[in-house]
This record gives sequence, C-alpha cells and structure tokens, in this order.
Amino acid sequence: MKNFLKFHLRHNFLLKKEIKKIEDYFKLDSLAEKQNKAFLQLIKAAQKTTFYPKFYKENGIDIYKISSLDDLPELPVLTKAMVKTNPKAFLSKKTPIGIIKGFTSGSTGSPLMVYRDLKAILKENAYVWWYRNNCGLISKDRKISFRSDLNRTSLFKFNKAENTLYISPNHLNKENAKQIIDKVNNFAPKALISYPSTAYNFALLLAKENTKLKIPLTFTSSENILGFQREKIEQLLTTTIFDWYGNAERTIALYSENNVYYEPPLYAITEYKQAEVITTGLINTTFPLIRYQVNDVIEKTSTYNTTKKSVEIKSIVGRLEDAIVLKDGTRINRLNRDFTGIEGLQKAQVIQVSLDKLHINLVKEEEAKTIAINILETKLRKRLGDEVDIEFQVILEKDLITSASGKYKFVISKI
Repeated sequence: MKNFLKFHLRHNFLLKKEIKKIEDYFKLDSLAEKQNKAFLQLIKAAQKTTFYPKFYKENGIDIYKISSLDDLPELPVLTKAMVKTNPKAFLSKKTPIGIIKGFTSGSTGSPLMVYRDLKAILKENAYVWWYRNNCGLISKDRKISFRSDLNRTSLFKFNKAENTLYISPNHLNKENAKQIIDKVNNFAPKALISYPSTAYNFALLLAKENTKLKIPLTFTSSENILGFQREKIEQLLTTTIFDWYGNAERTIALYSENNVYYEPPLYAITEYKQAEVITTGLINTTFPLIRYQVNDVIEKTSTYNTTKKSVEIKSIVGRLEDAIVLKDGTRINRLNRDFTGIEGLQKAQVIQVSLDKLHINLVKEEEAKTIAINILETKLRKRLGDEVDIEFQVILEKDLITSASGKYKFVISKI
C-alpha cells in the first residue's frame, strides 16, 4: 500500500500537466520571455532569503534593482562552500511545511545539504518523465534497476506499484549470474534504469557468461558515461542508451539524443566556461541557487538547435571514479553514498591496495573530536562483505592524494 501511495503521489494529473508545459515550450518561437519571467521569480525568492541581500550588497549590487535577465552576468558567482556553510540561509520560506531535505552525492566525501519543496520535486520529476516518455518509456512499463538500497543479503526486490524489479548491484558476480540472467529474461523489461558504471558491470557479467539480453531502452544518470562503457552495454543488452546529466542542487540538466546532449527548456540558465559551468536553476524558488558554480567540465559546440531550443553539447567531463573489485569479481561503484551523514567527517578517500584490502583516509572536521568510524564501517560492510580488510586512517586534508594536475579522486585503485 505504501508503494502504491508513493507512486500515485508522483505520477498523477499534476505530473501530466507539468509534462504538457514542457512539451508546449518547444512550440514557442522564443523562450526569452519565459526565461526572463522565471529568472525574476527566482530573484524575488532570493530577496526573501537571509543570504542574498547581504551577499549582493557586499559585491556592490542592490538585489531590489535587478530588473531583467540581462543583469545576470553582473551577479557574483556562488560556490558550494558558501552554500554548505549555512544552507538554511538560502531558504526563501520561513515555514518548514512541505520542505524536504536532500543531499549531494558527496563525491569528495563531503555531501551538501539542499532543500526542495513539493513543487520543485514535481517539476524535476516532470522533466525526467518527459524525457523518458519521448524515448518510448511510460511509467507503467516493466523496468529493472540497480539503483536500490539492497545490500549483500538481498538479491531481488519487486516494486509492483512501479512495475520495477530491483537487483542488488552488490551481487553481480559469477555465483549469481545464472539466477540474475534468468530472472531478467523472464521479467522481460522494456528498460533498465541504472548508473552507467553498474550497467557496465552487468554487461561485463553477461560477457563472461557468453550471453546477451534484450532490453530495448537503458536510462543512465549520475555519472559520466564513457565510450567503452556505452559500446559494451549497448552490445550485450541489445539496447539504446539515453543519458541524463544533472545535480542534486537542481541547477543544471542535460539529456542525450544520438550521443549529443541538449538543455531541456526552462530548467536552468547555463553559462559554459573553460574549466567550470555556472548554473542558475529555475525550478526551485524555495532554495534559489543563482550563478552556482559546478566544477564538471562540459564542452559545448557553437551550434544552436532550433528544434531542441538548445545549444548542442559535445561532451561531459567529470564524475569519473574507479570501482572497488572484490575477490569474487563483484565490482562496487558509487561507494561515496555510504560516507553521507557520518558525524565528524569532512572528506574521505578510498584506496584499494589489493582485492582484499582497502585503505580509507578520513579528514576530520575542525570542530569534531572524533569521526563515527564504527557507523561508516557498518555501512561499508553491508556492501563489501566481511572478507575485505578495511584500514581507516585520519589524515590532514593536504595529505589527500591528487593527480599531477591537482585533481582529487574519491576512489583510487592500485590493482
């Protein structure tokens, strides 16, 4: 009953109404007027926060005199560190009713708390399902997904309301291969919804078993999908990949079509720089983020596609992460989620020394006396099992390992 209630709260006439709005944007000759209106609504919301009036005043800008989208380039850039210092200062509403907390993935071991209201959640869901609908998937179609909370003791879970079969990504090994393949074949899904790295692990498992599946559609998100991953996934799953790029802050979204990315209309205003992207999300006025810095590198072309109402994006660089490989061949990705909500932790770095040994470096928050290592280890054991020796060490931030260019990686594999 809970699953059905949750499903119908997210998939109802309000969602259909929002999807229709998105479809109608493509019929307009220009989006400029609606972009300007959405931007001014965002500024009006920012005026009600405790952060923006002071921040803009310090930078010589009167927030109450911002009159159009033309003023946007003059506004100062907002960083993740600024938001993290006091997320509540960015709230435009004083009452907590209908406001829901969210967290970034914490790829640096340091997640950011964000806030969304029900309207923003509805809009985000509408953009995701507008895209999926256009690619040939409706919510009632059969789906499989590896994006679940299943641990190493559970292999499958079926959500009847979503018509989705969840499979534990922690069981993708030879021992479970036949059972998983048979289950998927019998279920006959129309789509796979997954992280690229986990879909790739699944494809590798199929390759080892010398078999293929037929899953017409694959929807990936949350990671940069690499060329060799795409090739293997599409070949072994007999599928077409549709990739969605976004962030937990809801300040940017890109969708792929024939290996080219586009901006969905009226989701955000995006400024592409050489080594960063400056984003202004338009769908969440409760937690306005204006000229928010995203450190992924996105290469856009000079081509504007009039049909898509968007510039064409050549490639997305970033979010690359090594996998942890267990003795039985299981590959564990997206380990950073287990570091979310650990008291006393500022940053972390996982180093795989061998198939049965991990070194985990932890950076303590300045005000914290200790880090809740026991809670972290419990969370990791659920995914890694008991055969892996985990060694924790508290270090200084300057001692985190970086590349020659100074780039930090959350997971480093030495095997």
